[in-house]
Amino acid sequence: MTIAKRLSEFLEDSKINFDVVSHPYAEGALDTAHSACIPIRTMAKAVVLEDDRGLLMAVMPSNNKLMLNWLNRNLNRHLKLVEEDTLQALFTDCKPGAIPAMGQPWGMMTACDNNLSSVTDIYLEGGNHRELVHMHREQYQKLMQDQIHDTISCAPEDLDAYKCSATNSDI
Repeated sequence: MTIAKRLSEFLEDSKINFDVVSHPYAEGALDTAHSACIPIRTMAKAVVLEDDRGLLMAVMPSNNKLMLNWLNRNLNRHLKLVEEDTLQALFTDCKPGAIPAMGQPWGMMTACDNNLSSVTDIYLEGGNHRELVHMHREQYQKLMQDQIHDTISCAPEDLDAYKCSATNSDI
């Protein structure tokens, strides 16, 4: 099994040092972190959003919840979740539910949560349910240098602190 072709080509073209970590089959970023025996805060998850201005991938630690209203207000957008069938059409080289936390290989802007700046190593889905891409924070930051950076997520127990911006649509 190999990682998604677009992801692999993007990382190689960008001259990024990374390695592939195999793990037992798992679905969902949080379960994948447990399966791979890595700290959950180092596992980045992707949430793909869209509005009339186009697609945006929100990337955050696997244990966090996206503050969608907060993100919309900060970016002056009206983003909502992309439908599952649209995801499958966009990520043809990925298994459903195993989307890598990096939008650029698929032509979309990425909003990267500031919480990922505090970890030394970052892991993301490789496009299947058995492999992760691992890289050092500096390598990930190099890839994300021209993307959006903001605090876009929080721990589930902190969501009430953002009540003015949090709704049931927060993920």
